[in-house]
Amino acid sequence: MRYTRLQGRASCWVLGSIGCLGLLIVGVLAIVLGGRALVNTFGEPIKELATKTQAIVPKQLAVYDALQRYAADNNGKYPQSLKQLVPKYVPEDPTRPIQLDDGTEVRLIYKPPKPDAAPETVILEHKPPIKTTMQLFGQKIDMQVTYQVQLNGEVYQQRVITDPQGNKQIQRERVRP
Repeated sequence: MRYTRLQGRASCWVLGSIGCLGLLIVGVLAIVLGGRALVNTFGEPIKELATKTQAIVPKQLAVYDALQRYAADNNGKYPQSLKQLVPKYVPEDPTRPIQLDDGTEVRLIYKPPKPDAAPETVILEHKPPIKTTMQLFGQKIDMQVTYQVQLNGEVYQQRVITDPQGNKQIQRERVRP
């Protein structure tokens, strides 16, 4: 009995391999191009938010530290105004606006705590919130971010996210400075 090689089988393997290679190339291109789209969609707004955070949160923490030193020197009582911290606890007026790279002026807002205030009471935040916009699946998502310092020294990021229909969602998350 004589065995003969079938030409159809060999050409089937070659065509299948070429097809798989083509699918692999298309997949790699999709990953690369999709990655770039994600960076443009999320990367820039997040980078912008991080830059603004670096201008605001360290100043909030410096003012918080000054408030703690003031309270320690005054039998646990906090000042009624941030101006009372100048010049003994901070070198410059903490009520002066913080100038961000985009020209926005952000001011620290101080809420003097009551003597029996809970440790989670927010005593420092900033106004106006940092605003950013992202595109997600072709829909515009607006986000406003505010950094808040609690009486216990913990820093929280509060996000107000507005979808295209105008629905708002508030999220609050602890930040590790």
